Amino acid sequence: MSKKNINDSTEYISKRQATLLLGFKNSRSIAELIKQKYLKTYMIDSSKREVLKKEEVLVLPQQNPPPKSIKQ
Repeated sequence: MSKKNINDSTEYISKRQATLLLGFKNSRSIAELIKQKYLKTYMIDSSKREVLKKEEVLVLPQQNPPPKSIKQ
């Protein structure tokens, strides 16, 4: 988690919002992305809760589609 406190919360979203935005069924996937350092959490001064930068969530690499079978 970033030690820096954030004053402007407009570009930050909750873990629940990130879960919905990425289409996950539950927040364990977000927790795993944080644990693996794909996402960083931040603290907002007024609420003492961890949030994520919306931009960082949106630029996560998309899963590659399954390879198409090659017909010979």
